[in-house]
Amino acid sequence: MKSMCNLSQGIKEQGIEQGRREERISTLVTFFKNDGTVAAAKQMLNSSDEDIKIAKERLSMIEE
Repeated sequence: MKSMCNLSQGIKEQGIEQGRREERISTLVTFFKNDGTVAAAKQMLNSSDEDIKIAKERLSMIEE
């Protein structure tokens, strides 16, 4: 039973982290729409290169 609780907790934590990452990426897309720079995103939002890459890809899809 304890292992099932640990599994559930792990899945819950993964879901929370995934939601937080999606929110960071969404914030980056908005930031770039408003002419924010990559350097500013890294400094102000503490964004990873991977999150920036995904946000730029999503932004280019929106702008097409």
